[in-house]
Amino acid sequence: MGVRLPCVCGRLDRRMVASAGTTHRRRTEDAMAFVEFGGAGGIPSAHAPQTTRRVEPQRRARRNAAEWSAATRGLTLRRRRANAVAAPIRASADEPVAPGSASARMSAISEQDLFLNQAVPGDVMVRTIAQNGMVTVKAVRATGLVAGSCSLFQTSPVASAALGRALVCALLLSCGKKSNETLNLEFRCTGPIRSIVAVSNGQGEVRGYVGNPHVVLPPNKDGKLDVGKAVGEGILACVRNHPFWKNPYTGLVPIESGEVAEDVAKYLLDSEQTPSVLGAGVYVNKEGVVSAAGGFLVELLPEADEQTIALLERNVAELGMSPTELIRSGKSPADIVEMLMRDLNPLQLAESTPRYKCSCSTDRVKRTVALIHEDELKSILEEQGKVEATCEFCGRRYNLTEVEAWESFNAARANE
Repeated sequence: MGVRLPCVCGRLDRRMVASAGTTHRRRTEDAMAFVEFGGAGGIPSAHAPQTTRRVEPQRRARRNAAEWSAATRGLTLRRRRANAVAAPIRASADEPVAPGSASARMSAISEQDLFLNQAVPGDVMVRTIAQNGMVTVKAVRATGLVAGSCSLFQTSPVASAALGRALVCALLLSCGKKSNETLNLEFRCTGPIRSIVAVSNGQGEVRGYVGNPHVVLPPNKDGKLDVGKAVGEGILACVRNHPFWKNPYTGLVPIESGEVAEDVAKYLLDSEQTPSVLGAGVYVNKEGVVSAAGGFLVELLPEADEQTIALLERNVAELGMSPTELIRSGKSPADIVEMLMRDLNPLQLAESTPRYKCSCSTDRVKRTVALIHEDELKSILEEQGKVEATCEFCGRRYNLTEVEAWESFNAARANE
């Protein structure tokens, strides 16, 4: 039973955001969002009221250090319990490797390092534009990328679906942008997942995490993973930035459905005034492993005529399947683009390889230490003898000795 995509005769109401993408499999988690092609214009952005207050410098430094898990930084300083002792790793080469043994853990670490240092074979992203310059289409297959990221955090099925959708959306929104331009999607939500963060750039690199990777919820009324309930209400913040821009572009919209793709599509319409069709899906099998992930984005450019709009409506309506259904049926991203651009004379495809890439480093940890108040740094060092930081995006742990911590702290103060 395929997905019926919303389409009406003639011009569609651009204020409507409809959802589809549900499938006959319980573990299939697709989110399809359709912002209708109703001509130019759009709904004004729904920005939350902003307030400004003066913060005493030392308090600001302490607060910045405590909140280092923000999307643009992603490093969290942690205190280790005083009685925590690291067990030595001993394993003979001829001993069987038990699933929970130290050798198995070392093997998992090696696989994670490999995942973080290169793209997963089979993942691909393509984009094109219609010959008349009125429509752009992008499609991505990111099964390996999403599966690897979920493996990093050992996410539950519903958390895997939420994180995977956000990563796919971030990739599609950054595809074709300048290499140094970054996009930060952050769902600040009230649901049990707490938050979803995805950061991407024009090179096809992405990283992300969820606030509660182990959230477990009963299926929704359709028997599917309840991503909407896991997210709940809140604010979707989208920040685009480039090193040469004077200020980043920030858009805020309320979370309405919590299905990720629908809310991102509404952001495109409300904040960027871009009518779009956005599909993002993650298929989680019975073992809880991601076996298909991907999506597509169709954007209507300014001055699109009625004939182009009508052709797009027809192509979207005839697509007939959700993103993961397309991928699991053997369709490549190029095939999906061809289906969406039928009779629109697309130009040659531009192809790239998406990958999960984290930007954490020891230098960033040292910059974090520079933000800590002196009394707090003393307390950490007296309690555990070093500074330990964990990256929210990949789980890597960094340790600074007492000497290294003070050197970083004093060097930052000398440059003030």
